[in-house]
Amino acid sequence: MSTLFFVLAFVIVALLVYMGRYSGRVRVEATRVVDAPPEAVQARVADLAQWQAWNPWLEHARDARVVVDGDTLSWDVPEVGRARVRQLKAPAPHALRQRLDFALPFALRGRSDWRFEPVPGGTRVTWRFKGRVAFTLRLFASTVRGATALDLRFGLDRLAATLETAPPAYTLAYLGVQEQPARHFAQQLYRGPLDTLATELPPRIAATRQELGCPDATAVVHYLKTQLKLRIVDCRVGVELPDSASAPERVALNEQPPHAAYVLRFDGPPEALELAWYQAMQRLRVEQRQPDPRLPPCARYVTGPIAGQRGVVELHLPIRR
Repeated sequence: MSTLFFVLAFVIVALLVYMGRYSGRVRVEATRVVDAPPEAVQARVADLAQWQAWNPWLEHARDARVVVDGDTLSWDVPEVGRARVRQLKAPAPHALRQRLDFALPFALRGRSDWRFEPVPGGTRVTWRFKGRVAFTLRLFASTVRGATALDLRFGLDRLAATLETAPPAYTLAYLGVQEQPARHFAQQLYRGPLDTLATELPPRIAATRQELGCPDATAVVHYLKTQLKLRIVDCRVGVELPDSASAPERVALNEQPPHAAYVLRFDGPPEALELAWYQAMQRLRVEQRQPDPRLPPCARYVTGPIAGQRGVVELHLPIRR
């Protein structure tokens, strides 16, 4: 009994020491120019009653009930999240400061700092977050950091959409689960930085179309592995082929069997596609659907893609039946 107790105590101490090597710090920042006066943008962020329209953490529960009590906003939505935002004393006239406390989907506490600077074309909005994850989540701090960075970017885009008269930079349509037929693809392997993927994919797709002699074929990218911490992605880039078609040399022919997939339709520039992927994965979590690890997710380009220009892309996330 004493030996077992000693072993358990040693394991616990070793685990605590190992986790203590990680700080758990989360520091991220997002910036966007909004076509509106600084006073209007600052007032929209300061009014917690208007957060419902652009709050990035309620993208999948826009109609959920939230509670605004003076200088505090809170929400508790099953499968979405539980959190609280509290206004603090502003450090400067064109700034805001808030306290953020998340309990779900992960424990995270920190401070938000906002800056609203007048620039040609509107207001440069800077949203900074600095905080720490719970001690038990220190090993996953880098994942939380990446997710929070995407939340801030998405939140600024949604905020801009509520203030600008022009159409939003992109739109997302959650189409739900759809049955997918068997398909054939001519594709080439690609590995590169995730941050430059949006600009590198369009010319690669165009080159593959030209090599195959089918400029109007539907472009498809299968994502094999994404390393968020290293910001590296492995994927297959190519086009969809008729069942009887054959691929030329140096281009592999791949087949995808019939399956069920959750589909999200994205209408916007390739540079914002990473945000669409993130929201698609969030939707799976909210709807409690399990990805099918046997099949890679893919992007089917209905139009385009052309760097810097809007296009329609369907994101397919295979799920278990």
